[in-house]
Amino acid sequence: MNSRYFKEDHHQGLEWEFMKEQSGALGRAGDSLKKAIKHYRALPPSHPEREKALAAVSDALWQLQMQREFVGFVDSNLQTILAEFDVPKEALTKLGHQGD
Repeated sequence: MNSRYFKEDHHQGLEWEFMKEQSGALGRAGDSLKKAIKHYRALPPSHPEREKALAAVSDALWQLQMQREFVGFVDSNLQTILAEFDVPKEALTKLGHQGD
């Protein structure tokens, strides 16, 4: 067997593993955002933990944005996330977005 083919196969295997990890990380980031939103929306407006829950939503949103950019989803990144997730407007404001 030619060593060139071995290297190509080895590289393809590594690329496959990288893609699996990136996909898993993207899924975990999306799950984290869903959970943070659900928790925030479950709290009444006067609840003392609501601001902390909002911060968790903002953080999870930022992490998902960064993870998507890392795997190459740069164009319309935030718009795509907002179409998929019911992100509270307050979380967007916290990150400096004006109703994107």
